[in-house]
Amino acid sequence: MSYSVLMSVYHKEKPEYLKQSIESILAQTVQTDDLVLVCDGPLNPELDSVIEEFQAKVSVLHVVHLEKNGGLGNALNEGMKHCRNEIVARMDTDDIAHPDRCEKQLAIF
Repeated sequence: MSYSVLMSVYHKEKPEYLKQSIESILAQTVQTDDLVLVCDGPLNPELDSVIEEFQAKVSVLHVVHLEKNGGLGNALNEGMKHCRNEIVARMDTDDIAHPDRCEKQLAIF
Protein backbone atom coordinates (compact mmCIF):
# COMPACT_ATOMS: atom_id res chain seq x y z
CA MET A 1 0.00 0.00 0.00
CA SER A 2 1.45 3.36 -1.03
CA TYR A 3 1.41 6.32 1.31
CA SER A 4 2.89 9.79 1.52
CA VAL A 5 4.61 11.37 4.50
CA LEU A 6 4.09 15.09 5.04
CA MET A 7 6.47 17.23 7.08
CA SER A 8 6.99 20.97 7.49
CA VAL A 9 10.13 22.76 8.65
CA TYR A 10 10.85 26.40 9.48
CA HIS A 11 13.97 28.37 10.38
CA LYS A 12 13.84 27.78 14.16
CA GLU A 13 13.97 23.96 13.90
CA LYS A 14 17.10 22.12 15.02
CA PRO A 15 18.98 20.58 12.07
CA GLU A 16 19.92 17.45 14.04
CA TYR A 17 16.25 16.83 14.87
CA LEU A 18 15.25 17.20 11.23
CA LYS A 19 17.95 14.74 10.20
CA GLN A 20 16.88 12.16 12.80
CA SER A 21 13.24 12.61 11.88
CA ILE A 22 13.81 12.03 8.17
CA GLU A 23 16.09 9.07 8.89
CA SER A 24 13.37 7.48 11.04
CA ILE A 25 10.85 7.77 8.19
CA LEU A 26 13.30 6.34 5.68
CA ALA A 27 13.92 3.37 8.01
CA GLN A 28 10.26 2.28 8.13
CA THR A 29 9.46 -1.41 7.67
CA VAL A 30 6.97 -0.32 5.01
CA GLN A 31 8.72 2.33 2.93
CA THR A 32 7.04 5.44 1.59
CA ASP A 33 7.37 6.37 -2.05
CA ASP A 34 6.59 10.03 -1.36
CA LEU A 35 8.13 12.16 1.40
CA VAL A 36 6.95 15.76 1.09
CA LEU A 37 8.90 18.34 3.08
CA VAL A 38 7.52 21.88 3.10
CA CYS A 39 10.04 24.62 3.86
CA ASP A 40 7.87 27.23 5.55
CA GLY A 41 9.72 30.36 4.48
CA PRO A 42 13.48 30.82 4.21
CA LEU A 43 15.49 28.47 6.41
CA ASN A 44 19.04 28.75 7.70
CA PRO A 45 22.22 27.30 6.16
CA GLU A 46 22.31 24.36 8.58
CA LEU A 47 18.76 23.23 7.76
CA ASP A 48 19.36 23.80 4.05
CA SER A 49 22.44 21.60 4.30
CA VAL A 50 20.50 18.73 5.89
CA ILE A 51 17.82 18.95 3.20
CA GLU A 52 20.39 19.08 0.39
CA GLU A 53 22.15 16.03 1.84
CA PHE A 54 18.94 13.99 1.70
CA GLN A 55 17.96 15.30 -1.73
CA ALA A 56 21.29 14.05 -3.08
CA LYS A 57 20.70 10.48 -1.90
CA VAL A 58 16.92 9.95 -1.55
CA SER A 59 14.66 9.97 -4.59
CA VAL A 60 11.40 9.90 -2.60
CA LEU A 61 12.05 13.32 -1.01
CA HIS A 62 10.07 16.15 -2.60
CA VAL A 63 10.81 19.61 -1.20
CA VAL A 64 8.28 22.42 -1.46
CA HIS A 65 9.57 25.95 -0.78
CA LEU A 66 7.20 28.64 0.48
CA GLU A 67 8.37 32.19 -0.06
CA LYS A 68 7.52 33.33 3.46
CA ASN A 69 6.62 31.71 6.75
CA GLY A 70 2.86 31.31 7.01
CA GLY A 71 2.58 28.92 9.94
CA LEU A 72 2.19 25.18 10.27
CA GLY A 73 -1.43 24.97 9.11
CA ASN A 74 -0.73 26.91 5.94
CA ALA A 75 2.41 24.88 5.21
CA LEU A 76 0.60 21.57 5.66
CA ASN A 77 -2.30 22.66 3.47
CA GLU A 78 0.16 23.54 0.72
CA GLY A 79 2.03 20.28 1.28
CA MET A 80 -1.16 18.24 0.86
CA LYS A 81 -1.40 19.57 -2.69
CA HIS A 82 1.94 17.89 -3.44
CA CYS A 83 1.26 14.50 -1.82
CA ARG A 84 0.94 11.78 -4.45
CA ASN A 85 -0.98 9.22 -2.41
CA GLU A 86 -4.43 9.12 -0.87
CA ILE A 87 -3.07 8.08 2.53
CA VAL A 88 -0.87 10.71 4.18
CA ALA A 89 1.12 10.17 7.36
CA ARG A 90 1.88 13.38 9.26
CA MET A 91 5.24 13.73 10.88
CA ASP A 92 6.76 16.61 12.84
CA THR A 93 10.38 17.45 12.10
CA ASP A 94 11.32 16.93 15.74
CA ASP A 95 9.67 13.48 16.04
CA ILE A 96 11.33 10.11 15.66
CA ALA A 97 9.10 7.32 14.36
CA HIS A 98 9.48 3.74 15.55
CA PRO A 99 10.48 1.55 12.59
CA ASP A 100 7.05 -0.11 12.42
CA ARG A 101 4.94 3.01 12.96
CA CYS A 102 3.65 3.30 9.40
CA GLU A 103 3.24 -0.47 9.02
CA LYS A 104 0.94 -0.52 12.07
CA GLN A 105 -1.01 2.52 10.92
CA LEU A 106 -1.44 1.15 7.40
CA ALA A 107 -2.76 -2.13 8.81
CA ILE A 108 -5.63 -0.21 10.39
CA PHE A 109 -6.58 1.28 7.02
